[in-house]
Amino acid sequence: MGVFPPTIFGLPVMSVSSVDAALAAGQLDGRFAAVGGFLREAPPSCFLVHTAPIVGVCTGVDFADTPKDANPASAGDSGTAPIPMPETWDSSLLSSNPSAAPVPVVLVVHAADSRAWQCFQSDCRKTMVIDAVAMLNGAASSTSDANAESDVQPKLKIDGVIAAGVETGEQLVVAYALDAVHLNSVDPRQLGKGTGTVWLVRVAQSPASDGTAAGTVRLISDSDGSVLAELPLSVDAGYDPGRLLLDSHYSDNTVDTRPQFKLLDGSTVLAGGTLNSQTAPIAVEAGSYTLDAYLVDAPQASGATCNKSISVAAGVEVGYKAAFSGSSCTWTTFDSSTE
Repeated sequence: MGVFPPTIFGLPVMSVSSVDAALAAGQLDGRFAAVGGFLREAPPSCFLVHTAPIVGVCTGVDFADTPKDANPASAGDSGTAPIPMPETWDSSLLSSNPSAAPVPVVLVVHAADSRAWQCFQSDCRKTMVIDAVAMLNGAASSTSDANAESDVQPKLKIDGVIAAGVETGEQLVVAYALDAVHLNSVDPRQLGKGTGTVWLVRVAQSPASDGTAAGTVRLISDSDGSVLAELPLSVDAGYDPGRLLLDSHYSDNTVDTRPQFKLLDGSTVLAGGTLNSQTAPIAVEAGSYTLDAYLVDAPQASGATCNKSISVAAGVEVGYKAAFSGSSCTWTTFDSSTE
């Protein structure tokens, strides 16, 4: 493969055309593969509304076996181009090329990610997620520094995460520290399985004859290194969550820039964060839950808050919008197709 090594992370490095063929055949569904090619990333150029990030329509990525075929004119529209996600190790390297010319990279990817179930009418299971930027311009990436979401300062170092979450014979692919209320952004199957800062760890097993490898996902407590949950990277055939869309609305006399929400199962916070049209869809198991909404920069001392009991059915999309007006707040249903 010329500029690309034969193996990386214990995986044989495939060509882009080979990995695209494996993707079409379903060989990457819940399985890791390493792929070498030329990648160009351009700044996102669109605004997503009630759209799952894994749809990838705003990634601005083109990926091909030659620099010529990584055509800037088609950036973001190549269909099978892999996309970076929050946990992608060293994803910042992809946008570090000031000339915006295609650069040789080796990526570790997988498809049929659990976030594909945040989509409703799109076949997001065919999206290749980038787990790690393993090599860029011939230089291997560093896995010695913490990979964490902004504002999270984990206590565990990488060696501690490896000791807690990587077993003999496994290869670490992803180690990402985040607030447990944001697990929907990396693996919605883990909702409610941790509190505070946690580590989402993905490890690869030995590769099979087709060059792909099975994987395991572990959730690690940052406070004591305990394993909170373990699942295969491959999503169970019986997984059929509902899709929850959330949004907010203000009247003219309500001034606030940071509406927030919490999704609770009893007293357990499953998800939380900013509440607006760009809040990612939540893939949540069928059941009964409570929605809380509140203002951070409220026009009154106590702030407007509201909660609502909801039911989510398997495989069904439902939308709720928190309407704020002065000191009041009300949850109402909405249909995203009419927004």
